[in-house]
Amino acid sequence: MKCAFGFIASMAIAANAAADLTGSYIVGTGSSSSFVQFQFTNLNTYLYEVRYDGALFGDDLFAIIAASQPGYFSYTTQQFSFGVALFGVTIGADADSGFGNPPDYLDYWHYWTREGASAAWTESMIGFGDRAVSNGSWDGWVFNSAGAPAPIPAPGALALLALSGAWTGTRRRRGSPHR
Repeated sequence: MKCAFGFIASMAIAANAAADLTGSYIVGTGSSSSFVQFQFTNLNTYLYEVRYDGALFGDDLFAIIAASQPGYFSYTTQQFSFGVALFGVTIGADADSGFGNPPDYLDYWHYWTREGASAAWTESMIGFGDRAVSNGSWDGWVFNSAGAPAPIPAPGALALLALSGAWTGTRRRRGSPHR
């Protein structure tokens, strides 16, 4: 019974951790990498690991992704006196765009940052054209919600799921006549 409960609990934890991740991609080349996470209104979430060399800004990560996935990833921006604002993002069949319209003014891309996978998300007070990224940094974009980007699975969550299935599949009951 403990074995079955442990397996079910492990499955639930791993399934919940991976529920919102729609796609994960590695693009670019170089010895440094930063991560860009997109969460659409329908909660479909995409994660990009962008590899590069040299100094880059948040908008440079978009250019690398777009060059790596023409016809699949696209984005639009608008220039204002205070800088460049992200207007729309399309990844495959998912697309959202806007600048915040009534009644709730949430329909725009909210920009979040963190300096590592275990750090807390912080709403950015600067635009992505002014944010200097560094090796291991994360940029998160959430459309139509004031909340931080949803947690996405750590690589260990999928390993836990596989290990749980393998471990419980090889265990036999004591005194079982079937050997």
